[in-house]
Amino acid sequence: MKYLNMEGITIENDYIKLVVLPNLGAKIASIYYKPQNFEVLFQPTLKKYNLPKYGDSFAQYDTSGSDEMFPNIDKGIYPFEEYYGEILPDHGELWSIPWNCKIIGNNIIESIVDSPKFNYTFKRIIELKNNKIILTYSVKNNGIKKFKGFWTFHGLVAIDKNSKIILNGINRVLNVKKNSHYLGNSENECSYPVYNNYQLNKFLPPEVKNTEKFYLLDKIDYAGITLNNNNLLYLVNFKELPYLGIWKNEGGFKNEYNAAIEPTNGFYDSLEITKKHNKYLTFESGEEKSWLISIELNEENFLA
Repeated sequence: MKYLNMEGITIENDYIKLVVLPNLGAKIASIYYKPQNFEVLFQPTLKKYNLPKYGDSFAQYDTSGSDEMFPNIDKGIYPFEEYYGEILPDHGELWSIPWNCKIIGNNIIESIVDSPKFNYTFKRIIELKNNKIILTYSVKNNGIKKFKGFWTFHGLVAIDKNSKIILNGINRVLNVKKNSHYLGNSENECSYPVYNNYQLNKFLPPEVKNTEKFYLLDKIDYAGITLNNNNLLYLVNFKELPYLGIWKNEGGFKNEYNAAIEPTNGFYDSLEITKKHNKYLTFESGEEKSWLISIELNEENFLA
């Protein structure tokens, strides 16, 4: 089936219709919540997609839906001896290249891709279960060298002026945006949910043209954002993942209005920084690691 101008694969049940675009990094282009006729994911502002090339800048292309970031986010060099100096593309290797995607069972999509450079295989399985989306991941190092990296979930949701971020039990976060107007310098520790009279758990109107990115300093198992004028809770469960980043785009990036809950197994954003903090994954030769997250869409029990 076509989704806008791109070939897509669709699975659906009574609650959710989900679309994956194999030729565009297996992007999850749509999570449509049927009971409210509501599109959860932020959609392309140009109503179409352009195909990138490996190594292109992420910002030059459509920034919507949900992409897989691996083995990095920020462009940089591989800082460890086994592949020292190799370029790590902006937002990782995988969003810009085609994957092999197929339906393998009732409401299950399997997506697989091989690294163009680092000799690993990345696999994702998406399964729908009622109002829940289960995403299971694995990475296998096929080479003789060790490989280091980290994965981050990059799912942009369609916020509105009433949306609220749900981070229960959190009272401090780490700003990772350079020279934030509200949160200060990069790696400044900030109180949560309010710092410098700025509400980190709510959203300024898009005309303010602001963006923020922060990471939690404490481990939690789930995080949410209220959508559709507080009629729907988008809840991401990531018990197996140690870290969480939050991206807030209050009109400051490409005049878009969206947000992302970004569970990750690296801290944070570039492999050079994860090396400094010693918080990344190591794949020995032939080793495979796996993890999962789930997305739940709830109309009740907003947890806060």
